[in-house]
Amino acid sequence: MIIEFVDFCKELFPSISPYTAERTIEAIKQFHETGRTVEYLTKIPFDNICQGDIFDNVPFETYNDNGVKTCAKLKAQILTNTCDCEHDKYLTFAAIFPIAEFPHMQETIRKNIAYQFMYMPDKRVEDFVIDFSLLTTIPRVIVNKAMEMKKITRLASLSQMGYYLFLTKLTVFFMRPEDKGINESRVKQ
Repeated sequence: MIIEFVDFCKELFPSISPYTAERTIEAIKQFHETGRTVEYLTKIPFDNICQGDIFDNVPFETYNDNGVKTCAKLKAQILTNTCDCEHDKYLTFAAIFPIAEFPHMQETIRKNIAYQFMYMPDKRVEDFVIDFSLLTTIPRVIVNKAMEMKKITRLASLSQMGYYLFLTKLTVFFMRPEDKGINESRVKQ
């Protein structure tokens, strides 16, 4: 999964030096050769809310094609930067869905080469996928109160490997290079 993702990133971002990409692949291969399992989540969440933390029962509002609004409580990953989680008025979350909801994309999702999704092959979340295309923003005070009342629960924080994967996937989704035709149109303006 990770080797395909590194190749995917090399293709998207040609400025990544071949040396850096090869070192990354070699480091990942060492995990597999020693039989060590790559941990993407910590055993218990950190004391404070951190960017990338996984939550349960976060409310998401969506609209169908007729404009009818529904609200669902979903697993979610917080996108807000760690230092902003303590001070900002709003916190932003990405929805987490069972991977079974995407039957025709599971292989691409598991290899982390689908732009909008982040997959972590960690036993606690291996049946789920983070979808960066469905976001919600909730006032921080409401999130904190809901956590105090145990209506929203924090399940896990990201390990170092999980955090690097998270940062890379956010970059790929939100900041990947634009289509060449669009860029040419912008230059002509």
